[in-house]
Amino acid sequence: MQYMLLIYGEESMWAALPPAKISEEMGAYFAYTEELAKSGKLKSGDELQPVATAKTVSLMGGRHSVIDGPFADTKEALGGYYLIEAESIDEAVTWAAKCPGARYGRVEVRPVVMR
Repeated sequence: MQYMLLIYGEESMWAALPPAKISEEMGAYFAYTEELAKSGKLKSGDELQPVATAKTVSLMGGRHSVIDGPFADTKEALGGYYLIEAESIDEAVTWAAKCPGARYGRVEVRPVVMR
């Protein structure tokens, strides 16, 4: 079964880090991605642009609206994702716990509906 690992964290945290720490954190992500790939579990994954680049579209109530940014006004933003193949939700949770983003934010594990 496939699972999305949705990585949430505070974007402002990255801006406050010195370049050496950013490099260290990115290295941890590269190592994690390589571990997932070598295990055969990785399907895809990407970092997302900052929430300031997002648009949210709605047609609710027959009214078309487009707003800048994400729908929810929260400190934590969706910063990236991994799509993985795992035997169970427990295995997917184990992989999520290894994700560097879990150290300073949250990683949501969500099963993908396969049709």
